[in-house]
Amino acid sequence: MRNIVLIGMPGAGKSTVGVVLAKRLGFRFLDSDLVIQERYGKLLEELIRAHGVEGFWKIEEEVNASLDCDRTVIATGGSAVYGERAMELLSEQGTILYLKLPYEEIASRVGDLNARGVTVRQGQTLKELYEERVPLYEKYADITIDCEGKELREIVLEMEQLISRLEQEEKEKRREKRKDVLKDKDIREPLFSFLEDTYGKTRIIEEKTMGRSRADIVMVLPSALYGIEIKSDADTYARLRDQVRDYDKYFDANIVVVGSTHGEHIREHVPDYWGIITVEIVDGAFDFYYMRRPLPNTKMKWKRKLELLWRPELAQLQEWNEMPKYKGIAKAKVADKILERVPDRISEETLRRQVSDILFERDYSRVKELLAEYRRGELDKQLEQETDPEKRKALQKKKERAAQNAPIKPKRRYHRRRSG
Repeated sequence: MRNIVLIGMPGAGKSTVGVVLAKRLGFRFLDSDLVIQERYGKLLEELIRAHGVEGFWKIEEEVNASLDCDRTVIATGGSAVYGERAMELLSEQGTILYLKLPYEEIASRVGDLNARGVTVRQGQTLKELYEERVPLYEKYADITIDCEGKELREIVLEMEQLISRLEQEEKEKRREKRKDVLKDKDIREPLFSFLEDTYGKTRIIEEKTMGRSRADIVMVLPSALYGIEIKSDADTYARLRDQVRDYDKYFDANIVVVGSTHGEHIREHVPDYWGIITVEIVDGAFDFYYMRRPLPNTKMKWKRKLELLWRPELAQLQEWNEMPKYKGIAKAKVADKILERVPDRISEETLRRQVSDILFERDYSRVKELLAEYRRGELDKQLEQETDPEKRKALQKKKERAAQNAPIKPKRRYHRRRSG
């Protein structure tokens, strides 16, 4: 429990009880009236005379709303309940306890209202003030402590017991809430079915590296790639800003899938062209809902998108588009050669469709085999053209290693040590 906030009429004993309660709980103690006096350098009655009753209430609300405490017992002034914004913030930061006393006992304790710094309107009696404030105390109270006829020790003990009970109830609520928390692994399989029902022909590729991030899901459609980020109830937004930047470089459109915890605020964290899908459990079944459909991503970079393909798959693009083989050049250079033909000789629509066709057919169970086949094919072509016996011998050894699916060790380079 973060803070304990005490409210009640002047003379109810908020400061006295607060000090003892703070010691028993191991909390700090703060008197908001003293904070006001310290911040303005004047006594309460001086502030009331200078600013009037309602002017003082605005000062009090401003100060109470600015309190930034943790594990603190806060004794508020009797008029704190007039500041609606401050009371809402205090309620969010802790538990509000109302120290309740009958009017007769308050009247016997208060004494001189002006000397005590009590905000009373012109002509208003203490009785009228009491009747005006009690409904406000009851409105904001999480717990009401009936202090009539009780000693300080009894009041503090009752507070401790009620606070302990409330803490236990909160723990139970958190425990029950955790049971319903949707995690990434819970969402995936039902999500795949939803996407297939929504988009028809799809292929799902999971956990794909893209730049410095990793896409949770790449959804392959006949002429587009969709990046999908899952933010379950157990996740935070900590990395989402960087992830959005990476997703935008690689995919034709992007979607974020969120549990109900993030549903209210996700719009603030992704661009307006991103799609948003929410998921929750309704009657024991997963319920997916499109809060917003994705729009085309104009920030996609073709070179980044082609990085998703393997080297043999880039070779397939070259073949389909009747391009030279560009033997022996790096994968990135091959991608550059392909993109030199876009859009004059290869339309973007055609290239999108071809990339999707390749990814639809990709067989992950044959990754090593496919790469080995491609490597052996490239070595065969080099052997056909090579006339130097020594170089042919070296290429033959590489081919034998490739046939065994063994890694090809890079040629060692020796650096001559300089004499000192």
